[in-house]
Amino acid sequence: MLQGFLVSEADGRRLPVVQTFVVGRNADCDLVVNDPSASRRHLEISQDRDVFEWKDLGSSNGTLLNGRPEVGGELRSGDLLLIGDVRLRFEVEEKPAPPVKEDSKRFQRTILDATAEAAAEPPSTQRSTELLEAVYAVANEIATNYDPCNLMDRILQTTMQAIDAQRGALFVAGEGNELRPCPECGKVHRIVEGRLVPAELGDIPMSSTVAARVLQHGESVLYKDVVHDSELDAAQSILALNLRSIICAPLRAKQGILGILYIDSDRPDKLYTHDDMLLVAAVGNSAGIALENAHMHQQMLEKQRIEQEISTAWIIQQGFLVKEWPSDDRRFEVYGETRPAKTVGGDFYDFVRPHPDLAGILIGDVSGKGVPAALTMAQLLAQFRLYARDSVSPTDVLRKLNADLVRQSQGGLFCSLCYVMLDLISGEVVAANAGHLPAICIGADGASFFAPASAPPLGIVLEGPWQDERLQMSPGETLLLYTDGIVEARSTVTVPSPGQPPAEYGEEGLYWACDRLSGAPPQAVVERINEDVRRFCAPLQPHDDCTMIALRYAGHV
Repeated sequence: MLQGFLVSEADGRRLPVVQTFVVGRNADCDLVVNDPSASRRHLEISQDRDVFEWKDLGSSNGTLLNGRPEVGGELRSGDLLLIGDVRLRFEVEEKPAPPVKEDSKRFQRTILDATAEAAAEPPSTQRSTELLEAVYAVANEIATNYDPCNLMDRILQTTMQAIDAQRGALFVAGEGNELRPCPECGKVHRIVEGRLVPAELGDIPMSSTVAARVLQHGESVLYKDVVHDSELDAAQSILALNLRSIICAPLRAKQGILGILYIDSDRPDKLYTHDDMLLVAAVGNSAGIALENAHMHQQMLEKQRIEQEISTAWIIQQGFLVKEWPSDDRRFEVYGETRPAKTVGGDFYDFVRPHPDLAGILIGDVSGKGVPAALTMAQLLAQFRLYARDSVSPTDVLRKLNADLVRQSQGGLFCSLCYVMLDLISGEVVAANAGHLPAICIGADGASFFAPASAPPLGIVLEGPWQDERLQMSPGETLLLYTDGIVEARSTVTVPSPGQPPAEYGEEGLYWACDRLSGAPPQAVVERINEDVRRFCAPLQPHDDCTMIALRYAGHV
């Protein structure tokens, strides 16, 4: 029978290849390769009797065999595998029958399953008391720690002090039982000879066989160098690392196994006992709950932070929106408001008088939520008021705003916007629409859409083909501008058919609501449409901000 070996030319390590041997950056690989060109699971070597085969596991940067890019095939003695700068030489030799010696490495395996039943004698009454006191001390130490990163350190410190362990590490469980570092600091929390030594995932020598078993089956496992065990003889990762004793326990929580607590020793005077495993297993249960509570605490703090951000965004938004409408000019009436949903968006509106005989209304919606959207909205409004004062062309104002937004936006924010200018003497309307919903003109003959979007929203392209559109209004007619929170309001009662998404209020629903509001003043138009939208969504509330502004032309006086 032949025995294969993989030899690292960098440090001379010579690892036996048994059954399926995986090379990669993951800590659970049989050979961990710490090279940026290596994939998490880079290549695999398998043995069928005296034939060794290898295959690339779909790595990102590929593998070289004897200097040539290959994806797999038979592996012969002397072949050289290259992964980035890592050179691995394959060697084969005849496998001798293992001699039986008193000092040969043999292992006893003890398994503690999920029901806490172990194949060993229970501890004595005195030892049980000592274990209980130790577990209580560990659980009490970590119970009120809500900093996940610090908590992992304390779990390791208190556990290893309790059993006088040589070295240990705490790994987080990822998808597919993949071992991962701490999500907070990006390192694996590790203690060696009493010192905290955070490490990279691929820098920790460990038994992938033991770790995989604990993650897959949820068992706590103890291995120690005393008695022959046929199953463990195949765990070459233990033999290759020259380990004398291992304890590995799952970190249990309500959501499942969050990770593993891995403790080992390569010293003959540091063999862990069954009692040590019982303590580590008990700590694993407490630690899993503590980590779960810490994550929930972090989520609660994040929720509070978001709520505070929303409150701040709402204050910013309201500070820039018009609240007092002019009433000294009998040629027009104007009214607007925004009704926020649970999350503050980027809706805004404005009213300007660039000339005594001109009245302009603006509506917009900045992408995103919270403070970034509110600050962008505030900046756009300030710039709009400056440009609208010096230009009577809506298209010209949009182009200037777009140039500023493209230049200043760093996070991909954009803004849909519609700007309408009314000549109070002639009744002529000029409008420009950048990716926004069309305006609605409400007159004696009903409602009609006006000025659909002529180009994309602001902030997307450097030069947009926005165009002015014109409309002749008659005295008594009203222009309504609105955001998508109105037309996208959803009903949980009116469902088109099973399996389909909830029905939306839609442009058609808004059209029919406006069609019934001929002659109504702007405030009544806005309030009645809001009431209609809320009846449509009842018993829930609209999921997005509902913003409208209306301008009624009374005619030249």
